[in-house]
Amino acid sequence: MGNPLENPARFLEFGQELAADRTGGLALALAERALARHGDDPLWQALAGAVLRHGVPGFHVRMLRDGRRNAAYRAAIERFAPGRKVLDIGTGSGLLAMMAARAGAAQVYACEENAMLAAAARKVIAANGLADRITVFDRHSGKLDRLRDLDGGVDMVVSEVFSDCLVGEGVLESLAHARAELATPGALFLPETASVMVALAQFAPLVDTAGIVEGLDLSGFAPHLTPRSHVYADDPALHLRSDPEPILHFDFGTGDPPSNGESRCTLTSNGGQVSGIAQWLHLRFADDITYENRPGSGTDLHWVINLAACEPRASAPGDRFECGACYSGSTLVKWVRSKAKD
Repeated sequence: MGNPLENPARFLEFGQELAADRTGGLALALAERALARHGDDPLWQALAGAVLRHGVPGFHVRMLRDGRRNAAYRAAIERFAPGRKVLDIGTGSGLLAMMAARAGAAQVYACEENAMLAAAARKVIAANGLADRITVFDRHSGKLDRLRDLDGGVDMVVSEVFSDCLVGEGVLESLAHARAELATPGALFLPETASVMVALAQFAPLVDTAGIVEGLDLSGFAPHLTPRSHVYADDPALHLRSDPEPILHFDFGTGDPPSNGESRCTLTSNGGQVSGIAQWLHLRFADDITYENRPGSGTDLHWVINLAACEPRASAPGDRFECGACYSGSTLVKWVRSKAKD
């Protein structure tokens, strides 16, 4: 097959194999060697970039640019981390782990399931002079051992493995495991609570049908298609038509939320066209430290606003709508309908 450092196609194949495996650290080393050998060659720059980004979710860029998120985590970590043994679940770039070490944590442990990102986090941590205070594990937190890896357990767990619907990425299972197997009794969890917020909203139509394609009727395939179902908080076409309500609430500070559940609430319109509901997140670290990506609240917020449509209608102030949310594992389903007048 030839030397991958001299064979572009072989390099791409081999590098992506390494990046997708437990040998992700070798993918990082291979890419660095290719760049050192081939200098400014644009082909090898592109090849190395493809390997280094292989399997890495694209949300990292927008997440790291979310200044409101970063500030909320920093404020909470600086308040609660000093003197504590801290575990950062899903460390990614190592940012939250470094915040904890910089704030005066007694010891910081960080885990990252993607072995290539774990290797990159070690380099970033070392470059910031914190390698002697942070231990990075290249495995899922579910594979850590309280005694072997964490010197008896941690008394603070910080995580940011929340999806835009909150329950994705296996967060409930990960935090329940951390409480039962990795943390000491009474350990602090950041964020302490998280809520799924909903409100009536007007938004552009969600097209969800295949219809006629090349003269053939594909409407029977439409139920299997995923329609456009989200926007960002600064979308100018999104307008809230009610006060927000928390339809689901998870308290990580006092116990483990169930892995599945269902809830309903009534939303009262303040008038205007209603297309359905908008759904977003509210994270609480302390009474005075919160994060919320509420529609219209800012730009560069990395979590999206999820949408669930109903039959569009003009509403009058006081019109009521019933909405619901049901989750199991990492899936959240939402719905909304107009309530009959009393």
